[in-house]
Amino acid sequence: MKYIDLNADLGEGCGDDLAIIPLLSSANISCGAHAGSEADILKALQACKQHQVCVGAHPSYPDRTNFGRQALSMAPEALTASLQQQLSYFQTLADAAGIALSYVKPHGALYNQAAVDVQLATLVTDVVKAHRADLAVLTLPDCALFHAAKAAGLPVYQEAFADRAYLATGQLVPRSQPGAVLGHQAALQQSLRLVQTGTINSIEQHEIQLTADSLCLHGDSPEALQLARDLSSAFKQAGVHIGSFFRGVA
Repeated sequence: MKYIDLNADLGEGCGDDLAIIPLLSSANISCGAHAGSEADILKALQACKQHQVCVGAHPSYPDRTNFGRQALSMAPEALTASLQQQLSYFQTLADAAGIALSYVKPHGALYNQAAVDVQLATLVTDVVKAHRADLAVLTLPDCALFHAAKAAGLPVYQEAFADRAYLATGQLVPRSQPGAVLGHQAALQQSLRLVQTGTINSIEQHEIQLTADSLCLHGDSPEALQLARDLSSAFKQAGVHIGSFFRGVA
């Protein structure tokens, strides 16, 4: 039987978290720097505990104006301090909800930049390891953050996106370009193909291979809940089991 972890970005105050969470095996929950109130974050954490969904911290650039999707020019010391504060804050809320923190997945522009910038990837990894040396990192396949986490001795898992288009290089199509976010049927088809064959078609219509332990959908998308439902149903029919790779980590 094939297995895939299904995760979503939640706790952002803009999606149907309580309906989506039971369909997931892992959840990347906002640390409050890009979106979400403390009540939103706690509600998501409590639902994850109720439905036995593994929890990851989702830190970002401190930029609520742009939802963390715009790169900020920050001194390394300032960014380090912000990420440390975010993880500490998130840990406090997770402890209050009585659920373990299993992994860290950066959000938005921080995620994309850390995938290609070795110095930034090392900074993020250092913050994660200093917070807790056994935390896993979730990131793009074979990227700078993947290798930095490996070098630091952290567990690291690779993910693909159900609802995003890819370039022939294996990188995500920038959101500024047309077609970067897939429609419902295209997302469903891409996800099934990826899990079953390890390949997808790029936006240029080249077949590319992707290694993915986990599949992500964006909780702030209007179609997130329906996509989660349809993916769950399609995977079940195809004999694919949804389960978290993070259960043995925390």
